[in-house]
Amino acid sequence: MPKIFKQNKLALLGANILIIAIWVSLSSLVMDLFVVDDAPFYMYKIVSLIKFLPPIWVTWFLWIKRGGLNR
Repeated sequence: MPKIFKQNKLALLGANILIIAIWVSLSSLVMDLFVVDDAPFYMYKIVSLIKFLPPIWVTWFLWIKRGGLNR
């Protein structure tokens, strides 16, 4: 992890928010190309998992696993 994130929790929070915003916008754009309006209902659930599971994992990794709040 870069030194600025170890010293500054605000920078870590900003990077986390930026990563989440970029991921959700890019995954929404890509998934809109593949999922059509008459798709089965489970496709929308899979798209939601692909869209929101990686940002939850990134947040868990940066703040809990790496001890972002305890530094």
